[in-house]
Amino acid sequence: GEYAAMVQAQELRQAVRNKLENDSADTSDGDEGDVNELIAKELKEQALDLKATTQQTTNSGKYSSSGGTGIASGKKPKSLEESSDMYLMLRLLRQYRGSMKAAIPGTFLALIDGAAMPCFALVFARALVVLSSNDINEIKRKTDLYANLFLVFSFVGGLAMFGRIGLFHIAGENTTRQIRHDLFVKFMTFESGYYDDEAHGTGALTSRLATDAEDFNKIIGSVVSTFVSTFSTIVTALAIAFVYDWHIALLMMACWPIQCYSQYWQARATWGSSIRLRAAYEKSGQSAAETIRNIRTVATLRREETFIRIFDEMNDVPHAGNMRSSLFSSIGFGFAMACNMFVNALVFFAGCRFIINGWIDVQQLMNSLMATMFASMAIGMLAQVLPMLSKGAVASRGIFETLDRESAINGIDSTGSEAKSFEGNVTFDNIKFSYPIRPDTKILKGISFEAIMGKSVAL
Repeated sequence: GEYAAMVQAQELRQAVRNKLENDSADTSDGDEGDVNELIAKELKEQALDLKATTQQTTNSGKYSSSGGTGIASGKKPKSLEESSDMYLMLRLLRQYRGSMKAAIPGTFLALIDGAAMPCFALVFARALVVLSSNDINEIKRKTDLYANLFLVFSFVGGLAMFGRIGLFHIAGENTTRQIRHDLFVKFMTFESGYYDDEAHGTGALTSRLATDAEDFNKIIGSVVSTFVSTFSTIVTALAIAFVYDWHIALLMMACWPIQCYSQYWQARATWGSSIRLRAAYEKSGQSAAETIRNIRTVATLRREETFIRIFDEMNDVPHAGNMRSSLFSSIGFGFAMACNMFVNALVFFAGCRFIINGWIDVQQLMNSLMATMFASMAIGMLAQVLPMLSKGAVASRGIFETLDRESAINGIDSTGSEAKSFEGNVTFDNIKFSYPIRPDTKILKGISFEAIMGKSVAL
């Protein structure tokens, strides 16, 4: 524990001092410069050895969260520096798959929801052709049939969408709760030196605890469900298009690279800004937390305006980044929508030429055209969730920066040997101590006392 670390640091200082005395007769006890230099060097070497030992022990076992959602690490995972944000996001999905049981029926309903739209388009195309007929009796008979089919589609599509959204959001909330729990448990195990770093202040950590898990929640609740539904829509639309006219289907597939590039361009425009904005918001949140925590001191010194100005200046950077990101994202979204309209126009033009050449009739064109139009609309819907994908991937890196870190002093780890019996009498003799991160600042300067069991000692 922490007391053992203090004792080890004291023993190390004494060992280095003895080494200096043995190596040189001119070295005195007051020569603290050489002592501190050697102590810092020795501590660094021991820290590296401890880190290597800890990593070896961790990789040989199993990393698991308290909810039992961990993954076996028989295959050593990539380091954070070697891993892409997308890899970390998939790793997080795999690690917390136990909290996503509600997504299994949600996936089935998402497939139904995605297939419902092309099927509706097929019925709608047939209804349009029927309305162009000159036979009133046929129009009345078939419009009643198609109206009933539309009613069926409304119930099936509504229930499928309700179940898809609800179940995926339930899975996302369960996963978010588990991630927040694991992050907080990790924070409780870190040594005090971890919190001395400005990047690990109260504001930054609470902001990470709140936003990172929520950003990943959107991956499950919105992005994954939309991807599954879109996949079902595209496959169903392609099947309908190939059945009625393979020319139209091939033409639509030839236009997919343009549509996919438009989605990629939008995602690339928002991906890099998400990383920079996350760090900037953590910094401003840290400043706000420190100011509020010390509000009495701030008010006593009459420095409210100063800290307000500092907070506003810190928010200027992410504000400007959001403005640029919004501009590029809107351009990408507009380009994606324009590509969809371009594909629809091209398919309609080509279909008209096919009718003129006698290759297909109007019914075949309408069936294929409506199916391809709904497929293009489904691809366009991906543009709405791509910003969530970039934020969730960046949040995954922040989550693993905490979960993968091993604490130098784990206060809640129950492994190791335990004493069978012991007495509470403790004797301190000429104790000198300074923290490893501040070796020049002496906390204890040769203190000696005896603590008797059942008695209190005032220092």
